Amino acid sequence: MSEPIVLARAVHFAASALAVGTVSFLALVAEPAFGTGGGKVLGALRRRCDLMIWTALGIAVLSGAAWLALLAADIYGAPVIAVSLHGGLGQVLIGTRFGTMWLARLGLAAALAALLPWPDLRWLHLALAGSFMALLALVGHAGATPGPAGAFDIVFDAVHLLAAAAWLGGLPGLALLLASVRQPKGLAARAAARFSALGIASVGALLLTGIINSWNLLSGPADLITTAYGRLLALKIGLFALMLAIAAVNRFHLTPLLAGLQARRALSRNSLAETGLGLGVLLLVGALGTMQPTAHKHLPPLDIPADAAFVHIHTEEAMADVTIDPGHTGPATASIRLMHEDLSDYPTAAVRLALEAPRRGPPPQNRLAVRQTDGTWRVDGLAFPEAGNWTVRVIVREPSGAPLVLDAPIVIAPAGTEK
Repeated sequence: MSEPIVLARAVHFAASALAVGTVSFLALVAEPAFGTGGGKVLGALRRRCDLMIWTALGIAVLSGAAWLALLAADIYGAPVIAVSLHGGLGQVLIGTRFGTMWLARLGLAAALAALLPWPDLRWLHLALAGSFMALLALVGHAGATPGPAGAFDIVFDAVHLLAAAAWLGGLPGLALLLASVRQPKGLAARAAARFSALGIASVGALLLTGIINSWNLLSGPADLITTAYGRLLALKIGLFALMLAIAAVNRFHLTPLLAGLQARRALSRNSLAETGLGLGVLLLVGALGTMQPTAHKHLPPLDIPADAAFVHIHTEEAMADVTIDPGHTGPATASIRLMHEDLSDYPTAAVRLALEAPRRGPPPQNRLAVRQTDGTWRVDGLAFPEAGNWTVRVIVREPSGAPLVLDAPIVIAPAGTEK
């Protein structure tokens, strides 16, 4: 996956969390803290929070559209403009689970934005916002696990997302409330206490589901040091620990002093600091979602020639073993095996293989594969004019019309190099 997709994912998660967290803050913290005596102060806070929610939803929709377009470009191996103008974007939108999820969340965002001016519907707002956030679990690593285990993983991932949004996304709203100089007596203490309770529940859910998710995504604790995926996850855990430390200061040191203006200002600053750390966590979430978890282990076939290049490609829809023989510069043949998660053959009518050179210059190779009697697919007449990290892209024809694309780098060695 490319860096633009990582950025689009991070922005989308951040905007979604802000919208959902602000809705949760209004419904579960601010309005109960004001009680029946909110008056103009509560009305002013609602207007500012509603504006923040509308803005966040707008950014979420735009970043979601960018994510969709970049994903379509990656699937088709073509520029974003090309897939947008020639129907590829529409095929991904109506022919993939990501597209279905995107449309459903677009409808939820529109409904939430339209109903915000009616504060008496706050429980409906909360239901719409929760559904908007929870649906993101369907396009994460949890959604790639088949069977009942996958259903449990999706539930845990959804709870993780909702807890993160309630805590992290609610912090700017809390900062707005605390920054109000003119407010009813005791409001800051009541709001901080309610947000603290919500935060404790959210942190508990985050810890529980985080442990479960890490158990499912890592092959062992050593992965946190020895693998790129694990190191990013360890960094995410470190930022989360810093957020917990700030939250502890807020809860046990500043909250009892909220009768004073200085304590309210300090708590407001700390809330913004937590938000900054949370944005770092969301950037890491954007990157981790594009990487393969280390828990997925796949042993290469035993019959790979000694001088061949091999890559295993894993997606939520299918897996592919690609062997380039020989795996060095010059003419070569490719063998492709398509599989389900349980290693059974993946049925399809046609397969194409596209190869892109390490640098711009040599034109991409795009060949139709021929099915063999053993169920594999073969491509003859390939040529590798230079060594380096090539991109191999397996394009599978799907009945829906939207192709399934599996891509990964593969190392081609210089001629004469022993593997």
